[in-house]
Amino acid sequence: MFRFLFLILFSLAIANMAEGGKTAAWITLEGDVDQGMSDYTSRAIAEAVAKKPDMIVFEVNTFGGRLDAAFSIVDTITALKIPTIALVQKKAISAGALIALSSDKLYMLPHTTIGDCAPIVQSSDGQPQIVGEKIQSPLRAKFRNLAERNGHPRLLSEAFVSPDLGVIELSNADTAIYLNVAEYNDMPEDEQKKWAKKTLVRAGELLTMTNEEALHLKFSKGTPETVEDFKKELGIAKIITIEISWAENLARFIGAISGVLMILGFGLLYMEFKTPGFGAFGIIGITLIAIVFLGQYASNLHDKLPLVLLCLGVVFMLLEIFVLPGLLICGALGIICFIAALVMSFNVSNLPEFAPEIGSLASWQYGLLYIMLCAALASALPILASRFLIPMLPDAFTPINKTDLSKAYSPVEAFVDEVKKGDIGVALTDLRPCGHAKFGDKMLDAQSRSDFIESGTEVKIDFVEAGKVWVVKA
Repeated sequence: MFRFLFLILFSLAIANMAEGGKTAAWITLEGDVDQGMSDYTSRAIAEAVAKKPDMIVFEVNTFGGRLDAAFSIVDTITALKIPTIALVQKKAISAGALIALSSDKLYMLPHTTIGDCAPIVQSSDGQPQIVGEKIQSPLRAKFRNLAERNGHPRLLSEAFVSPDLGVIELSNADTAIYLNVAEYNDMPEDEQKKWAKKTLVRAGELLTMTNEEALHLKFSKGTPETVEDFKKELGIAKIITIEISWAENLARFIGAISGVLMILGFGLLYMEFKTPGFGAFGIIGITLIAIVFLGQYASNLHDKLPLVLLCLGVVFMLLEIFVLPGLLICGALGIICFIAALVMSFNVSNLPEFAPEIGSLASWQYGLLYIMLCAALASALPILASRFLIPMLPDAFTPINKTDLSKAYSPVEAFVDEVKKGDIGVALTDLRPCGHAKFGDKMLDAQSRSDFIESGTEVKIDFVEAGKVWVVKA
């Protein structure tokens, strides 16, 4: 008998220990509800599910944002088979209320609010305006689905969205029901007298609740004083925090300033159209507009950045060769992108066996060191070989021309000597700063003393030096 009681007590103790030792994945949804938050939520949920926690906690603190992004987040949360809990840290307004109510349970810290989910657009006079029934109807339906799923009052859920409902609470000793104003007015007077009436939402207003009101109206399951009290109440012993990545933060930042980037981009393109040739204004303008349109994909860059840098390096090199030759800035940026891509894709495990490992270096530092050493060797070996080894080979086996060129004669220099300072010619090509110019019946390589000279412009020889013709606009 005593042995049987001992086993029961031991089992209960084990159960209590298991109950008090739950693991929770913690996902923080803060700031504007946008596409970046939607991407982060999807990625964080997938990462959390892979770790097999006992529950997923969504810490919500937002004034709302884009409705399409909120719908995507809600659909992702409601599809989960694992228990989900929302904790309102300060506020869950508008789309944030929809996200908070999509979890299986809702908790709110003291002095927090939730509600006011009417879809808003900006009118022609700059004032916010509630959109019509076409948008309100599917949003109300989404709130009704969540209310039925989680046991919230259905009519009150619709009052988050539509300001024309007006909700009245009727209660007696053991029952409370919710009616809109029209339903209450249709009720017979003798039936109305059986209930205690309380107006919860006046017609023309939207439902917004404090943490106490949400608890009373059975939206919230509790109001813990602190986050630590919340963890104790749910028996959470271990937290797995899923942090937002730098790429997801970048996507959200680009979305926030996209309007400014568009204005600057089109402004710079206009300035480029008003100036000859193609230069910095056009490059920067196109870049800013590209950032706006491609910024929605930036949230996935944290695992694809080396590929992006490699593509940027190719673009900079093409600009250096075909658009801005001789400027060197694009070429330098291209080389930097190539090196960064190689460093970020470097894997220490792929090192050859003879390469020593330095434990104090991070992976990217080790990659940078290894790549720079390889680049130094790749540059030094051909130079040393051509200087010392190849000249030692017999004439029939060496690729180097051993002919003495000290007395060689260049007909080009003599050709250039036939022109002189002050001669007038025409630029046959754009001089950026190099190109071709014609003086009389002679076509010569010419180099501009200024930044840019268009094809067809008259030019004047400024001076001739070492076989080079330097020109300015005539």
